[in-house]
Amino acid sequence: MSVVYDVLTGRDHPVDWRAIFRRNVVRPRASFTTWLVCHGRLATKDRLKKFNMIRDSKCSFCLAEEESITHLFFACRYTNEIWKQILDWINVIHMPLPWIEEINRIKEYVAKKGWKASLLKLAFTETLYGIWLRRNDVVFGHNTHTDIVNNILDCIVYRG
Repeated sequence: MSVVYDVLTGRDHPVDWRAIFRRNVVRPRASFTTWLVCHGRLATKDRLKKFNMIRDSKCSFCLAEEESITHLFFACRYTNEIWKQILDWINVIHMPLPWIEEINRIKEYVAKKGWKASLLKLAFTETLYGIWLRRNDVVFGHNTHTDIVNNILDCIVYRG
C-alpha cells in the first residue's frame, strides 16, 4: 500500500530545491514563503488576475511590468537593488538572474557544506520573505518607510 501511495503522490521524485530548506535556521514564516515561491503558488498579481480577483497586474514597486514571481523577486529594478546590497554584505559577487537560473545556482551552491552555504541559504530565504513583506506593505497601503535591507540583514544576523 505504501508503494502505491508513494507512486500516486510522487514521493519517489523529490524536488531538486529541497536542499534550500534542509538545516536552514530561517524563521518558519520565511521558510513557508520560500516554499510557496518554489512551488509557484505565491499570490502575485499575475496569479490573482488569472483567477479574476484583480484587474491590474502591474508590479507594485516599478509599475512597469506584470508582477510575477520572476519579475517581482529578480527582474524588478527595486528588488534587484535589494539583492545586490544583501549579496554584497555577505561577500558574494553575483548579479541576480531570472528565477529559474537563480534557483538552479542557489541549489548548486547550498548543496555544499560549510558556513558560507548556510549563510547563503539563510540570506536567500530571508530576502525573499523581506521583499514579499515590503510588497504587501505597498499593496495594502502600509507605507512604513522602513529600510528593507537593514531589516533583512538584522534577521540574517540574529538567526545566523
